[in-house]
Amino acid sequence: MKMKALVPYLVFPGNCKEAMKFYKNVFGGEIRIMMTFEESPINVPDDSGSRIFNSEMVAENITLKASDDMPGYEVESGNTISLYVTFIDVETKIEKFNKLSEGGKVQFPIEDNFGMVKDKYGIQWMVVHEE
Repeated sequence: MKMKALVPYLVFPGNCKEAMKFYKNVFGGEIRIMMTFEESPINVPDDSGSRIFNSEMVAENITLKASDDMPGYEVESGNTISLYVTFIDVETKIEKFNKLSEGGKVQFPIEDNFGMVKDKYGIQWMVVHEE
């Protein structure tokens, strides 16, 4: 199998850190990643620097990834959750990304091991490969 994991990726309107701490308390486990936009490679306005760019909470067999919305990509109904898929190689990631794109809309072309597409059914997918 060339796919490693499917993880829900949640998007919040500025309260990601609070929400992930809540889920940690509900499910136990630990927050493994909590990176701000200021710490990320993305350029955002100064007032957005403390917002969460990427986070991950793991508790037993549950993994949740999440971020705050980006300036210009504010949360609205239908884009608050994405499916985050990790592939074991680049070729499979690109193949699946291209198939998901058919009839859909590429939101972030694959670059630096990340791509995001909304498929023809309106489901958002984020794809990466193991490095």
